Amino acid sequence: MSTKITLIGAGSVVFAKNLIGDILQFPELSDSTICLMDIDPQRLKVAKIMAEKMVATLKVNATVQATLNQREAVRGAKYVICTVQVGGYKPGTVIDFEIPKKYGLKQTIADTLGVGGIFRALRTIPVINKIAEDIADVGAPGCLLLNYTNPMAMNCWAVDKGVGIPHVGLCHSVQGTSRMLADFAGLCYEDVNYVVAGINHMAFFLRFEYKGQDAYPLLFNLLDDPHFHAEKVRMEMMRRTGYFVTESSEHQSEYVPYFIHHGDQIIKQFDIPIDEYLRRCESIIATWKETEADLLGRDGTISVNSQSNEYGSFIIHSSETDVPRVIYGNVPNRNLITNLPEGACVEVPCLVNRNGIQPTHIGDLPPQLAAICRSNINVQELTVEAALTKKREHIYHAVMLDPHAATVLTLDKIWAMCDELIAAHQKLGFLGEFTPVVKDTGRAYAGTADRVIVRTRMKKSTSTKPGFILNEVTINNPLKKELSLSIRLRAEQNRVKADRGATLKVKVPAGKTVKQDIEVPFPFNREENFTLLVETDCENVLAIDSYVIIHKKTLKNAEGVVPFDLKLNGFDAVRGTIGEKGKNIELNLKVEDSKVTPNLVTPWLGSCLEFFFADPDNARVNQFFILPQPKGKKGLVLKRNLEEWKGADVGQNVQPTGYTIKITLPREALGIPAKGEFLFDTIAHLTALGDAHSGGRAALNGSFNSSEHTEHYSVVDLS
Repeated sequence: MSTKITLIGAGSVVFAKNLIGDILQFPELSDSTICLMDIDPQRLKVAKIMAEKMVATLKVNATVQATLNQREAVRGAKYVICTVQVGGYKPGTVIDFEIPKKYGLKQTIADTLGVGGIFRALRTIPVINKIAEDIADVGAPGCLLLNYTNPMAMNCWAVDKGVGIPHVGLCHSVQGTSRMLADFAGLCYEDVNYVVAGINHMAFFLRFEYKGQDAYPLLFNLLDDPHFHAEKVRMEMMRRTGYFVTESSEHQSEYVPYFIHHGDQIIKQFDIPIDEYLRRCESIIATWKETEADLLGRDGTISVNSQSNEYGSFIIHSSETDVPRVIYGNVPNRNLITNLPEGACVEVPCLVNRNGIQPTHIGDLPPQLAAICRSNINVQELTVEAALTKKREHIYHAVMLDPHAATVLTLDKIWAMCDELIAAHQKLGFLGEFTPVVKDTGRAYAGTADRVIVRTRMKKSTSTKPGFILNEVTINNPLKKELSLSIRLRAEQNRVKADRGATLKVKVPAGKTVKQDIEVPFPFNREENFTLLVETDCENVLAIDSYVIIHKKTLKNAEGVVPFDLKLNGFDAVRGTIGEKGKNIELNLKVEDSKVTPNLVTPWLGSCLEFFFADPDNARVNQFFILPQPKGKKGLVLKRNLEEWKGADVGQNVQPTGYTIKITLPREALGIPAKGEFLFDTIAHLTALGDAHSGGRAALNGSFNSSEHTEHYSVVDLS
């Protein structure tokens, strides 16, 4: 019974011709059934006629089939060879180049990594995984997928993670580069041996030997040869990393951040051909009619080339005949390269015989090579995750971590470019739907932007009804539909929940925020801290309780002043004291702000201190701001309306690590009693905290709504 070998993407007829010729020139495979499949009827027709003429020319007993039905093509196949290009040159590849170009991103080949590689993968992975699923369902037992489609590593990783059938990714960069290096070094190729490992298009010649001796000195001598100008990018990378990489300089220049984005001078210096893949495709298209005529045979016959160095036919032959061979394959990393992520797609030497593909354990790559590979693997992993989970956020993440795109584009441009690319591909049917994200973020919409947020805030500790407190509930509904919600509030003190509560039933229009007052029973001690709990049965609600601190007592110390301090993220931010000086209040403050930047228009956006004083009896809040000024000037005091407080006596000292402020203000102006207790709170705004921390806001009593109510204020007793 003949072996069925299926080519999916047979419309890539030039490549298909070479593969079919390679296979049929093995006598043991000459009676195979060659099944051709493509979605383009005309291309498929050309491929079938070409294959039949090859069978006749080679005088073999092979059978040629052709079908537009992928599942039928795979049915009973022992080997499936994939050479598809989803989206084609036009419009798929053109979109991958033209939209990024609008954002200032230059590319050369764009089929493996970078923005072009990412979107080619997003188009291709659903297609190649459907092929893999068909193989699992109707292929012959143990059917092997031989993938030639780029981006190789992402496609193979997705097949392994998404379906899990036997597969290998095949590329000709190892064969081609090894011959090229032998030529560069002036060596006979038959006397050269090598070991290569890494990831596809970024695997490295760990050993390059001539008759068992290290031949790398011959390559390094070329670095100083004024007459040698080939492969400038790859030679430069060898100079810096110590090893030669497998894929061309055109590819390599867009896998690392050292070349293209540095401008036209570097592009010219290293002979980097921008938009090279577009040029190649246009050239092929321009000569297609002539190529088609050659493929079909101008005089009725067809030429068949001698066997190429492509691995596909050798793998099939070794698997069928048990003739052992070593090929370089792209396979899942199962303890093969030990300092690259497990499960990633790696390129390593593989033994092939009747037992199939058997990858070689490499161990650790040199650390610098592993690090460069990981920079590409990060992008591959996120792209595969996006394709398999349909999570849109991972598309942005993949481009965000791409070594080339990250050197050229800001994050907002990356997001905008991805949005435009997604829309363009979806419009043409090349991409399915992805789960939405919060606009301009890398966070899924579900669970974040669709959450109904309910907040509660105490307005007064006493209500018109004895035994109740007055509370305000805010409900934000981001959904595109009206929401009916039942909310229950009840007090909790010292971990004891009140038996009674209050229920609020409210309708919130789509996309709107509603505020409503409610009186809540309060059976506890009003002089102690408590919590207002928000309870609802709705799963999509983020309910935020209100934590209320009732008059936290601050006692004076032995020197007759009351100390206080504020912490920002656990670090000391402000240390201060409140003292009495006749009819005045004196504040002494040390602020740890190492980047003093006051803002006169909106003080709370720069370096400043906010202070709040109130009379315990009427709780009317008096607010003012202190803004540090440049050296040699007095600190500035602003009233609540941001007018300067002319009569304030302020001294300051600005130092590299922060500033100190001393201010004296009349009790009467602060609205507090001439003697006795008063209520106090403060908020600090720091631009930078110390030498390594960003700034932020810190509140003495934990609330940034100090101007609205006084229940949480500290009580200052200077009597």
